[in-house]
Amino acid sequence: MILTAACASSNASRVVKPSAAQPASTAPFEIAYRIAMPDPSAHLYDVRMTVSHLGGDVIRLQMPVWSPGRYARFDFARTVQDLTITGANGAALKWERENGSLWRVSLAGARSMDIHYRVFANTLSGTFSVLDSAHANWNGASVFMYVVDHKPDRVTLHVDLPTGWHIVNGDARTPDQTDYRFENYDRLIDTPTEVAPTLMIDSFTVDGRIYRTMVHHNGASTQALRRRFVGDIEKIVRYENTVFGVPPLEMYTFVFNIGYPGGDGMEHLYSTQIINRNPWRDQDAPLAGIGTAAHEYFHVWNVKRVRPIALGPFDYTREQYQPSLWVAEGWTQYYGQVALYRAGVLQQGGFYPMVANAIVRPNLTDPGRKEVSARMSSFEAPFWDGAQPGYAVSQSSFFSYYTKGAGLALYFDLLIRSRSQNARSLDDAFRNLRRSSWEQPNASYYLQGRGYTEDDVEHAVSEAAGTDLHDWFARHVGGVEDPDFDEALGWAGLRLVRGENEWTIEEMPNATPAQLRVRAGWMSGKSP
Repeated sequence: MILTAACASSNASRVVKPSAAQPASTAPFEIAYRIAMPDPSAHLYDVRMTVSHLGGDVIRLQMPVWSPGRYARFDFARTVQDLTITGANGAALKWERENGSLWRVSLAGARSMDIHYRVFANTLSGTFSVLDSAHANWNGASVFMYVVDHKPDRVTLHVDLPTGWHIVNGDARTPDQTDYRFENYDRLIDTPTEVAPTLMIDSFTVDGRIYRTMVHHNGASTQALRRRFVGDIEKIVRYENTVFGVPPLEMYTFVFNIGYPGGDGMEHLYSTQIINRNPWRDQDAPLAGIGTAAHEYFHVWNVKRVRPIALGPFDYTREQYQPSLWVAEGWTQYYGQVALYRAGVLQQGGFYPMVANAIVRPNLTDPGRKEVSARMSSFEAPFWDGAQPGYAVSQSSFFSYYTKGAGLALYFDLLIRSRSQNARSLDDAFRNLRRSSWEQPNASYYLQGRGYTEDDVEHAVSEAAGTDLHDWFARHVGGVEDPDFDEALGWAGLRLVRGENEWTIEEMPNATPAQLRVRAGWMSGKSP
């Protein structure tokens, strides 16, 4: 049985309503975290927080209820147990629960406090955390509390490693680095970390940036597969850096768990966390993890920097409802898929069927597409993304913003190329969006620039296409009218072939020079 914090202390015998007590000081605190794994087989992280230079009478501690990149509510406080809070002299400080994820601590004059708790972790994913005899892997939102009103304060983290285990994350600059400094709490939890007895770490340089692949592989592997895997990641990075430009970072880390149960990918500012249940096999093309990497690395710009207005700085106290995930995730889905071919990882024979079946077909056959618009699919993400409803729902009540957004991205890419004689593409719409958001004055302590709105997206695409698309957006983005994919593919001298079980795309034998120009640009990802 797992004890919750409410059961672990007599201080928590009742839940209280928020009070009007004097608020905590907003002057920066000194906040230090320490995480240990004394018994991996117990699945319990040991977490300590030391908070100094306190002010006021009351401090509030918050456990996030959701994690950026996964939009459903998860209430991570459910895994917290054995909470104790003491002052500098070791005396217990009184605390009470204001709600399931918020603790109110009475300081009674204390100017520093130590918080100690354990977190049960037995789920490997980009959202949750795991600790077992094979490894430790944590997503910070599921492990670390924060001090309310002090997310912008600098924090430190010390990691106590099990003997003989190794560590890597996006901020590690030296082998087995155990001490870290972060600009704020958001950066702390934006840094997924892998700790294990054996890790495969490789690196390469692209555009003056260092890229690292960390692979924790469960199963047999070979040096040839390892070289092929790293080489394909490098190809993807080289292509995707041409879309928006070189990202503003010195180093980026791909954190892979390959051959372990589960399947996930999660974007972060300086890294990505990817899990694929299939071990590498020589006959697979691409190798397990590559497709997800193509998606997640595109997030280095789209979402993590050029972002919807609701996504940064984050409100961790409630799930986020916002209408732009069809761009943040859907366009990333499109670019991640076509990147496999444009980067030279996927052969042409697999490209046309992939576009037809993964992007076009569901946008013309899935029943949910006629009921749920791109904007509403995005807005309702907390209902579906990782959630597990305990009741049946109609198939027509849901359509993925990944799929819907990918279909719209394909249409826009071909539309813009056709109208501009391949002088412009969806890449230019992205650059327009970056200029109107990320390149604007900062609206946050956490991220550069400001978040974009739906109007920003519409203007960015219209500018690239050279025409006002307001009415088109109303019908196909705000509404549920199907885009004409036959017409869009025709602009590139292509036609859609609909089969019963499989669809594909064929090249028109008598395509015009203009159509061939659009096709060549679309397939290569290049414009003059």
